[in-house]
Amino acid sequence: MSNFDDYYENALEKDIYNPNFFPYFNMPYDVPFVPTPEVVVRRMLQLANVKRDEVVYDLGCGDGRIVIMAAREFGAQATCIEIRKDLYEQTLKRVRDLGLEDRIHVIYGNFFEEDLSEADVVTMYLLTSVNERIKPKLERELRPSTRIVSHDFEVPGWRPLIVEDLYEEWRSHKIYLYKISGLEVPIPVNELEEKLKNMQLNEKYLEVLELIDGNRSIEEISNKMQLTIRSVRDIVSELMRQGLIKEVRIIK
Repeated sequence: MSNFDDYYENALEKDIYNPNFFPYFNMPYDVPFVPTPEVVVRRMLQLANVKRDEVVYDLGCGDGRIVIMAAREFGAQATCIEIRKDLYEQTLKRVRDLGLEDRIHVIYGNFFEEDLSEADVVTMYLLTSVNERIKPKLERELRPSTRIVSHDFEVPGWRPLIVEDLYEEWRSHKIYLYKISGLEVPIPVNELEEKLKNMQLNEKYLEVLELIDGNRSIEEISNKMQLTIRSVRDIVSELMRQGLIKEVRIIK
């Protein structure tokens, strides 16, 4: 058993909400590795409403259990970022052993320094103080409607959409669900109908285009069409490439 395992076994008797709990680990990282029980992981992903082919980012992936469940049970594409070399290598091996290399990307690095803009969902089990430090980066990089789900620790200054208590074995857990505010509004080009006369689009693209009026957001269109926001973004990008959408206006 490693030194960390010894620490963890002894720490189980301590109060995780006591401010002296985490310094007990005496580790040179912002956040120690405390595994999230699988029942909590599953509920985090359920509350975030993760859908097939959406992109889930886990900040500090530990042994990879969140991204592995996101890929296997929810069909997501997943990326995890881990600063500890031993945990990075452990997760990488698990992903390879499970044959999930095509769905999970494991990054050895500092999540404060990685680009998070591709995420549809971000999962975190950090500390309130770390959540506060990373909040400006999340607000700066994540697109409107991106969901953030945090285990046990809130993001100061953000109002959660959901706060749920979950009881598991030796203690209770809290799950906080947030969403990045703002709207992405696609703006059609002038004389759109005239341009469409000389073009052929598949049915789904036409259905999306019919809903684009300069007022509806991408999230609203996705809800009406029962598509993921990512799918609608991809369609809008293609419509822009074809000269049918002028821009996507971000409204904070």
